[in-house]
Amino acid sequence: MVPVIRKQTMWQIFALLALALIIQASHARLIAKLGIKQAEPTLVALPNKEVARLMSLGNQQFVADCYWLSFIQYLGDVKVRRLDHYRSCYNFLDLITYLDPHFVQPYWFAAFAVGADQGRPDLAAKLINRGLAFNQNNWYLPWIAGFNQYLFAHDDKAAANFYRMAAKYPDAPEWLERQAVVLESKVPTLIKEIRTWGLIYVNSKDPMVKEAARKRLVSLWLTVFHQAPNLQVKRGAADMLKGLGVIVDVK
Repeated sequence: MVPVIRKQTMWQIFALLALALIIQASHARLIAKLGIKQAEPTLVALPNKEVARLMSLGNQQFVADCYWLSFIQYLGDVKVRRLDHYRSCYNFLDLITYLDPHFVQPYWFAAFAVGADQGRPDLAAKLINRGLAFNQNNWYLPWIAGFNQYLFAHDDKAAANFYRMAAKYPDAPEWLERQAVVLESKVPTLIKEIRTWGLIYVNSKDPMVKEAARKRLVSLWLTVFHQAPNLQVKRGAADMLKGLGVIVDVK
């Protein structure tokens, strides 16, 4: 994944990078001097949002990018994340989207890192609502809000409402309205979930999100394969798994 960095002249980049490092270093020294101990040793010490904004000296977007890079490094340490249960994800994304609420990529991770990994779809919704307020020019944000509600908050009705909101945008794909109907129907939960993850897999451009969707689809199609009531369904599941890079033996 290549983080989005705004265009700056070379000297501005060095100056702003130094500023971002000073912000983080100053915050760490302040915590040490005050003798503040973190309740959870694995939690990341992040600055107050307003303090970070003031110290950015008008360069909030660049500072947000720096914390975004730190967040990606944090998220990438999977072994430690399993120990701390992704507890700093919300704090990271809250800071980043406060500094730059127009930066759309973090809202994907609000759903997956906060809603799913951290197990707090309510906090994910809080972040995504910020995105909805500041980004009213595309269908991605209400769509993200919708699958956060369906997959992680388990609220089909709220999810369908967000899908219909997304469907109203001029460039929105036609499947959004159809998916809203599916979510409100009595279609088996397994089929609904496969369809939802499939749409995420096809439409996401973020490699980490796409891989998460692929893994979940593999798990779901394996369930269909093993529970298939007849050979035709089993073969159909095997074909879908093959498309996801998994080969199963159909007997």
